[in-house]
Parts: sequence; structure tokens; C-alpha cells
Amino acid sequence: MHCHRLGRAALGIALAGLPHLVGAQPPETVRTTLATGLVVESVPVSIPPPVEAGDGIITLVRIDPARYRLQLLTAAEHGSARTAPDWAREFGLTGVINASMFKPGGRSTGLMIHGTQVNNGTVNPGFGAFFAFDSTTAKESAAAIFGRGCPGFDLEQIRNRHRVVIQNYRMLGCHRQPVMWKDSKIYSVAAVAVDRDGWVVFIHSRTPYRMRDFNTMIADPRLGLTGAMFVEGGPEASLFVRTNGGTIEKTGSWETGFRPDDSNSQFWRIPNVIGFAPHEAE
Repeated sequence: MHCHRLGRAALGIALAGLPHLVGAQPPETVRTTLATGLVVESVPVSIPPPVEAGDGIITLVRIDPARYRLQLLTAAEHGSARTAPDWAREFGLTGVINASMFKPGGRSTGLMIHGTQVNNGTVNPGFGAFFAFDSTTAKESAAAIFGRGCPGFDLEQIRNRHRVVIQNYRMLGCHRQPVMWKDSKIYSVAAVAVDRDGWVVFIHSRTPYRMRDFNTMIADPRLGLTGAMFVEGGPEASLFVRTNGGTIEKTGSWETGFRPDDSNSQFWRIPNVIGFAPHEAE
């Protein structure tokens, strides 16, 4: 889902060896520990989808930042777009998800800063979420999602305190409530979130939704999410994780006005990704 297709128109670190516990999980949730500090949850959707597509499951991959380091990789810096599995293979990553929607040519539709690398230095007035990581100070959390208009929001400070800042649509409000998007289109979705324990969460749903309904589902307090940012929709929405404990391969398909079907089975080439890999000390 490129921006010009979206409407042209957001406990603590678990001890080593112990499971990450967010709270009482939604019924029928299946939790699997892929590796220490890496947990995948398959959560059945709680709102009937608008069309029969996908598997009716929201996948959440929870990542302990004490064990895994996040990275932003872009085609502008590394030469070309790649599929999520190719990004992972070529750069030694354990997992990969989309970093943002993108313009023709591959640049992000919102602010995207990576140290001295500026993929897009312009703040998009339509996007309310800012995902920041790679702290410049030990006082900052490993990763955080900030909402424009929320108490204490200061973009200049966020940029000064983090080497990586990525902007896109906000999915949860200042008080963890679902953001009621006006967009009525439906699409498969990829998102990035942070939970109340400070773990980063990669989210994927092949089953398409209107975002106000999807946001309502992920606002379920049992999931423990404190902030969430949309990163892609439609067939480009990608999630890939490979460990000795198992492999996750999730592709999107449905997108109103572009690909209104459930037929896509291939990873698409995407220009900007967030990946993670074990800290070097690990």
C-alpha cells in the first residue's frame, strides 16, 4: 500500500529463560517461544472480517530488546528493494517487517531518519505516530512509539535522543484507545507496536479489515500494547522470522482498489524494513 493508494487521503524485561507474560491472553491464543526473548502469538480475530479472506488470525511477534537489536534497512542505502526473506538472509537478520509505506522510487511517505542517513526528512502532517529506537542515551528505552498531540510530545527531543525515527499512521491513541480511522477501505496489514513491558511487537494480519476495526482488536488490554503504528497494507505487508525454533512467513494480499482478492502467495519486494538480530554479545 503506497501512500498514493491509501486514501491519497498510529513484568519489565522478562528474566532470561522465563516466558514473557503480558497478561491473561485472549481465548484460544496460541503462544510459542521461538527462542529466549522471542515469542510468537496467534490471536483469533474478535471482530468478524468484512470478507472471507486470510486465516482469521492476527500474528504478534514479541521481541525482547535486551536480547535483540533493531535495525532499519533501506533500498536508498543498500541499493535496491528486496523481499523480506532476502533482506533477512543478506543482512543476517532473525526477522523482518515493513518499515513504512513508500512513494514511487521507494522513499518513505513519512519522516524516516537513520543516524546521518535521511531517507525522508519531511514530517508528514497526516501521520500521528513516531517509532523511535537506537537510543543515544542509556536513560531512554530501547524502543518507543510516540503520538503527536500526546502529553510531553516533543519531536525535536525524540530525534535528538534516538538515531532512528520512523513516522506513519497511529493506531492507538494517547490512552491506548483505538484510533477510529475514517478510511473505509479494507486491506491486509502490517504494524509495529510496543507493549507495556517494553518489548517490540511485529504484527501481521492477512485477513483484511477496516483499520478502525483492526485498531479496536489490537487495543484489547489483554494484548498489553501501549502504542502501535501502521507500516503497510495489501500484498506488500510482510512478516518473516526464522530461528531454530521455527519459521514465520506471512504475506498480505487484499487491498481495496488495488488487489481486492486473497490470491497473493508471494513476498513482494519492499524498499524499507525494520529487522532484528541478536546482540553481538549473544
